[in-house]
Amino acid sequence: MPCEPKAPSGGASLSLPVVASATVSADRAGSPAKGSATPRSRMGWKRAAVLGTIQLLMIVHVVQWLWTGTTLSPLEPSEAMQTSMYGVINAGTVLFVAALVSTALLGRWFCGWACHVVLLQDLCGWMMKKVGIRPKLFRSRLLLWLPLSLAVYMFLWPIAYRLAVAPYTRPDLAWPGFSTHFITEDFWATFPGLLMAVPFLLVCGFLTVYLLGAKGYCTYGCPYGGFFAPLDELSPVRIRVSDACTQCGHCTAVCTSNVQVHAEVRDYGMVVDQGCMKCMDCVSACPEQALRVGFGTPAFLAKPRVESPAQKRWDLSWNEEIAFAAVAIAVFFAMRGTIGLPLLFASGVAACATYLAWLCTSLVRKSDVRLHRFQLKRDGRVRASGGVVAALSALAFAGIAAVGVLNASIALGDFAYGKVRVPPEVVYSGSGLRATEDVQRHAARGIAFYRFALPAPDGYGFDGPWRNAIEARVSWMLAVTGDYASAEQVLRGAAEREGMDEGYAAGIARTMRGGGDLRGAVDFARAQWEANPQWGGLREELVNWLVADERRVEALALAREALVRTPDDLTAMRRLSVLLIEGGVRPEVEEGVELVTRTLVIAPGNPFAHKVRAEGLDLLGRADEAESDLRRALELAPDDWRFIQALGEFLMSHDQQQEAMPLIKRATEMRAEQMRR
Repeated sequence: MPCEPKAPSGGASLSLPVVASATVSADRAGSPAKGSATPRSRMGWKRAAVLGTIQLLMIVHVVQWLWTGTTLSPLEPSEAMQTSMYGVINAGTVLFVAALVSTALLGRWFCGWACHVVLLQDLCGWMMKKVGIRPKLFRSRLLLWLPLSLAVYMFLWPIAYRLAVAPYTRPDLAWPGFSTHFITEDFWATFPGLLMAVPFLLVCGFLTVYLLGAKGYCTYGCPYGGFFAPLDELSPVRIRVSDACTQCGHCTAVCTSNVQVHAEVRDYGMVVDQGCMKCMDCVSACPEQALRVGFGTPAFLAKPRVESPAQKRWDLSWNEEIAFAAVAIAVFFAMRGTIGLPLLFASGVAACATYLAWLCTSLVRKSDVRLHRFQLKRDGRVRASGGVVAALSALAFAGIAAVGVLNASIALGDFAYGKVRVPPEVVYSGSGLRATEDVQRHAARGIAFYRFALPAPDGYGFDGPWRNAIEARVSWMLAVTGDYASAEQVLRGAAEREGMDEGYAAGIARTMRGGGDLRGAVDFARAQWEANPQWGGLREELVNWLVADERRVEALALAREALVRTPDDLTAMRRLSVLLIEGGVRPEVEEGVELVTRTLVIAPGNPFAHKVRAEGLDLLGRADEAESDLRRALELAPDDWRFIQALGEFLMSHDQQQEAMPLIKRATEMRAEQMRR
């Protein structure tokens, strides 16, 4: 059980009065001048330089990828999710593990000296102080658990799901084993688009600092901090104090991590707060040079050296803690949801929304409410600034609710879509077959929910990257209900908006075929392929339709044309070889065997190619060679019932029943087991 996160101490705000000692030399490095009440840190610019250098290196990393097309996989802790979910070890995994191990040894240094989001928060805090705003920490006990909960959700839950849940719900979800992926061509694959940059900077930078305090996002929103904070308890490296401490309070005043340093070193002889990011501001600002970084007892073994150590103060009662924790959870899932807004952004919104909910509640329940320099309510009367804050909060919650409704409608649509289980070959066969009434009801329900999420005029939602996937599913379910005209219209509208691609072309052709326009579907698909000969999937589907419609001559001509257009296309070679051998005409069979042999020279080890060649060799009367090919196919895929059955049937047809019968029986059992699964 992880230790409970310690709240950043709230006994004194960042505006703590500082007593300047007259005995402190005015020219002592890092101390204020005599009589000054404004302590300064000598470490701020150094840390800014380190963080700025890291930010510059991140930009260089992206530029190098854009320039060369390949680069080291992202050095981002979130990339470790690929390890948890798929067993893929990448550069981000190595970085995160190194950060975790070093945190257990050295304390929570990574946040203070290596995190680009800390740079963002520090920059925002510095800019606010320039205009006279000194962020004050929002102190909540339960909200402190949000980062750890997110960390468990991101990195531990996928493993637990595979090991403890999937064996009963998804037996096919086997652990793939570990693999590595240190070099990538798609650097941005796991990152949000650039459109998320501005909202992220505003929420996780300015808003979290303004509402929650300096390092507010680190305290209440960062999932990586969810692991760093408890690991910091193990570290023997801490900020420690000597007897020279005069309790002047300079250390607490300069701390940007919301730690009540002067109280902790007084009560414990060291800083035990998990929020301490080893920024060294307090050490450099101490006028008595009483603070240092040193080895010794870790925080989890620390005992107070005074009878009554300072008690943490909280802004919320326990009833409020529970109520506003529910708000945080609801907002997080409303934002994160099905459309998949970035997790870091959703956590920042959840933390800020929790504060706004508390602030608006305070406007109703308390007689005096203040937000920084603004007096929102005084003597029971809400001021104009309070009305503005309430209106802006209402607008923010309305936006969150809209995103939540969108997510809910998509989730309900996904649930109904999962119930629409009918083979595509039935829906798009053009034979007039229909799904059962129960399946059609699920499809109609899914269409209704999905349409609610689509932008006007088709629905009530708003546009986004989820639109294309939803429209594809709506088209499919319209076809399931038999409304092929509407299904085709949805796809044509999407293709007109996004541009025709292979997926849209195939979908439109399938829908036309399902509606009974067999000739129109073939003509449309052929026209699209002729304009885009690289669309091999559409070509394969077109050939299959021609064969199914008993138009073999056209299918063979199309396959030959495809090989002329793309002479190095293995799929085109294989398709033509199959058509030639299936025709059964000796010259064509000989040509097909020669062609499939060519594919095996280019790409050896394909069991299907060996099986096809065996069929051709058997037709040519070369049974020994055919048997050799079938046995080779079975060697390459020993657990595939299709090759076991093919060898069994071949042996049976050549009067080798004794060996053939066990093979056919085994293939039948394996096929039945596969169908059962």
